[in-house]
Amino acid sequence: WNTELKKIKGLKKVNTVELFNNKIEKHEEMEVDGVFIQVGEVPNSEFAKTAGVELDEEGYVVVDMRQRTNLDGVFAAGDITNHTVKQVGTAVGQGITAALEAYGYIRRPYYY
Repeated sequence: WNTELKKIKGLKKVNTVELFNNKIEKHEEMEVDGVFIQVGEVPNSEFAKTAGVELDEEGYVVVDMRQRTNLDGVFAAGDITNHTVKQVGTAVGQGITAALEAYGYIRRPYYY
């Protein structure tokens, strides 16, 4: 936590990494066999909340199986949603579903 990866070092493979702890402002070098990069898992959903989209207790946009939110004509997909699997393939599938649902929504006659 509170640590930035500054450098990955090694010739034919990773040997060490340089880290910087932002909280205590300390540089550190650590021996490693590999590096796995992960982006944060806190949803950036404030814009959706401001628009009136329902969020769950963790800040994820609540959607149904058709990627619909609580607002008519508003769809969401990917890691910002309340689906449990956070993977590229899942996000792509959700994006396709949301696009098809949005297309169906805008093609719907106005009197429905």
